[in-house]
Amino acid sequence: MKFAHILPLFLLAGVPILWGQADKNGTTPPVLPPLAVEASSPGELTLDDALKIDGGDLEARGMTSLDGISAIAPNLHLNGNGIKSFGDVITLRGVGNTQFFSGAGVQMYVDGVPQGNVFSYGSELYDIQDIEVLRGPRGYRFGKLAAGGAIYLRTQKAGPQRKSKVGASFGRFDHQSYQLSSSGPLQDQFSYSFSVRSSQTGGFLNNSAGRNNDAENLNGRLVFFWDGGEGTKVSFGGSQDEHELGAQPVVLRNQADFYARSTDFDEYTDIDRNQQFITIEREIDAGRLVSITNRTDWSMSPNRLDLDLSTFSAATSVIEQDQSEWSQEIRLESPEESAWDWTLGFFYSDSQVEGKATRWFLTGFLAPFHQDTQETTYTMDSENYAFFGSLTKDLSERDQLTVGLRYDNFDKDLQRTKTSQLAAASTHAGAKDFSSFSPSLRLERELSDQLIGIARVSYVEKPGGYSAFTDTASQVQFAEEETVAYELGFQFSPSENWGLNVTAYLNDIENYQFEMPVTGTTDYYLANADEVKAKGLEIEGYFKPSSELTFSALYGLCDSEYERVSSLTALTGKQVSFVPDQTLSLSLSYENEDDFFWQAGSRTIGDTFYWDGSGANSGDVIDTYTLLDARVGIQRNGWEISVFATNLTDEEYYTSLVSSLSNLGAAPGVVGSPRVFGLSVSKEF
Repeated sequence: MKFAHILPLFLLAGVPILWGQADKNGTTPPVLPPLAVEASSPGELTLDDALKIDGGDLEARGMTSLDGISAIAPNLHLNGNGIKSFGDVITLRGVGNTQFFSGAGVQMYVDGVPQGNVFSYGSELYDIQDIEVLRGPRGYRFGKLAAGGAIYLRTQKAGPQRKSKVGASFGRFDHQSYQLSSSGPLQDQFSYSFSVRSSQTGGFLNNSAGRNNDAENLNGRLVFFWDGGEGTKVSFGGSQDEHELGAQPVVLRNQADFYARSTDFDEYTDIDRNQQFITIEREIDAGRLVSITNRTDWSMSPNRLDLDLSTFSAATSVIEQDQSEWSQEIRLESPEESAWDWTLGFFYSDSQVEGKATRWFLTGFLAPFHQDTQETTYTMDSENYAFFGSLTKDLSERDQLTVGLRYDNFDKDLQRTKTSQLAAASTHAGAKDFSSFSPSLRLERELSDQLIGIARVSYVEKPGGYSAFTDTASQVQFAEEETVAYELGFQFSPSENWGLNVTAYLNDIENYQFEMPVTGTTDYYLANADEVKAKGLEIEGYFKPSSELTFSALYGLCDSEYERVSSLTALTGKQVSFVPDQTLSLSLSYENEDDFFWQAGSRTIGDTFYWDGSGANSGDVIDTYTLLDARVGIQRNGWEISVFATNLTDEEYYTSLVSSLSNLGAAPGVVGSPRVFGLSVSKEF
């Protein structure tokens, strides 16, 4: 693993940190003021269409990877492809990305640093302080376009005292996880935050032949902070992720053994990801100046899949892909005591995707035409610059108005060549600029001391682009996706013991981008639906009957429909692919003065459809399912010992369907993990 060359650097940096080494004169390093962002409690509801989830709550629910985020906020869903982020689709209120080549609908940030496209999102959740989910268009708030919303992760920051933590967990299917983290002050106005996590599992598939879905993951993050005084702060660091994965957990549906699988060779996927960043903050007379510089590299080399899911050698797929991006954001924010709260910003990014997809299969014809090898090579470049800003003004003691505006320009191009043993080579090339203005208007009114109302209307365009997996030249490019988003919400806070948020929304979308496999071929169908509507309701509430007990509930209803699809009329009137019709998350937690705690929770994902290029495969749907999780333990003198269970009822469910393989019968499914029991131990010092 390449991480083996980088890990010693993390460890060398961590040795003096963990041992609290004094400097050469024997003095103690100075204690710095905390640089951490204040976290909210698990039950706290916030305005601005945002919901915060505390990192401790995530840990208690056993959410150690990004594929567990479905339903942590209403109408948030991740369609997991089973090989970390590659091929995942993240949707929020019906807005998301296509499975391969469109831009993100839900943008992810970590400590203010953008995370590229969905494929290159870091998939492991560790050392998390909290997660904030922001729903609705966010063009005026972030440098990178967030057309449908944003997931904002905050990691643990350095505090005024040095603290470290070691932990381990063990569970079913040979699960093992080890983590080491440390943070605190150094010398000369410096502090640090360091974390490394190693995990592995033997896999849960019942393989009669071929490799299991085992996995080895190694992740690390090291960040240094400098507080120069007089309003100057700098943070710089990097992260590294490596994943060595076995078989993708794709199984045939409607079989007696839900987890059965047989292949004629060992499948595997190797993914490497590294990121470096620097953030500079400076208080000036005009306000607060922020600069964020980021560089990210992501590589999958390769992903190998047995396309026929059998021991008969009939079809294989090998995909290799490299992605790189660097970005620069500069933002000027109003002074703290300004009568007007405003932000002005500029963003620039340059990204490149290079890939090669090779498919071999038997054709069913006589020799020498009995087999074919198709190889697609592609390069996709994207350059984006944007200007964004917002202005918030108190109109009265009870009314507040926020106006936001964003301008984007994208310059995209594609170079794609496909070769085949049985057909002439074909080449697709294209280049186009996409530009748009995205305005937003938000009004907040305090209706009473206990009730606040919010109304917001926004317009946003997600840029068009190209697909490398489409053979039809007329379909290689898709157009801009245009969304008008309406929201009306109320926050009711009668006491500290309970609260309730209710939001109604409507996303009216023109030129909705989608990619669909064409049944019986290796081609993909790329198009824009003329009109899609996604409307629904979101309810968030919490209740604390005592200081020890907290109950929370998050419900999302999403009625998403293809209103008009002139290029594929069979889709008209049907539920939008990848978008569940509802989500529900329930949590009950308890903690007493003796540091005994327990938590039980459930996540329900509604019916989700996966259409192919015919628009007629109505049987390819994941029916509503519910997952139950629980944890019980004790915290004392820095120790925490707990036992946990995920998928407590041993629910058999899929995280996605592979409709490109519907020629095998019902589209195969990506299976989720069966029940896991385990033990977790950690020590903070």
